[in-house]
Amino acid sequence: MTDRLTKACGALRVPRGALLDALRELSWGPVLRPGPHAVRALYEQVLEAVGELPLDTVQPGDISAAMQVRTGVLDVHVPPPSDALAQCIAHTVDDRGVGELGELARYALDRTGLTSGAATVACGREAGGQGALDRLAAEVLVHEIIERSPQAWGRGHADAVRAATYRSLADLADALLEVSESTPTHLDWADDDANQQQCASAHIRGTVRPVVVHRRDTGVASDTAYEHHPTLPQPSAWAWRLEPGPGEPIPHGRGPYPSALAARHAAECAVTALAAGRCRLEDEHA
Repeated sequence: MTDRLTKACGALRVPRGALLDALRELSWGPVLRPGPHAVRALYEQVLEAVGELPLDTVQPGDISAAMQVRTGVLDVHVPPPSDALAQCIAHTVDDRGVGELGELARYALDRTGLTSGAATVACGREAGGQGALDRLAAEVLVHEIIERSPQAWGRGHADAVRAATYRSLADLADALLEVSESTPTHLDWADDDANQQQCASAHIRGTVRPVVVHRRDTGVASDTAYEHHPTLPQPSAWAWRLEPGPGEPIPHGRGPYPSALAARHAAECAVTALAAGRCRLEDEHA
């Protein structure tokens, strides 16, 4: 196992076989369906490629930016290592046949991701930057991807799935970069099922502070691409909070996060920064 993958497993406290699913839990995207199918193999292949990047050579966000440069969405300079990896991702996806693209649409992409891919294909930019006609064209393309079997897709449908997959894999790569270079303070979390939360204690500058990870009532939800074939439950919104210390009237925290794992990891990274005096959270409330 490479050093970067080893560090990511250590930061998230998961074995290598669970790293992919853990990284997916850090984002709002849908979780991959369990099992040894082609989609998982593709994502694992990208993880291995990212794991070969030496530490401190690229920053989180570089690979997503490089992918947007390659697809014509951005026109900026990106570090050569991130551009090389973006090219590797693109070539890997382009080698997939229509059957595997159908599996990607069904088990690894949500409607938001497909809409972004369709917008890139329909008008050369991601969702959010088009006019009404462009948005309509992208929506029609997504609807046809969902309703038609892959064997009935045209070139535009397949290209939209490819574009969505480029972005999904680039986001996964950036998540691995970020986690592998994070420095969480591992806390001993205890479940409080009655209140739908998890609790721990953190030592910050000589003071023991309660830390709570809890569900939130609102947040972004992900929908599966093929609505008539739902896979795993949609993610719910989570947040973390640091209970008030002496002289503090309110707790501090952040959210929403797509999973308890993501909220725990964010809290542990914040504890590290707070203990080292690298950040303050007076105005950030969960």
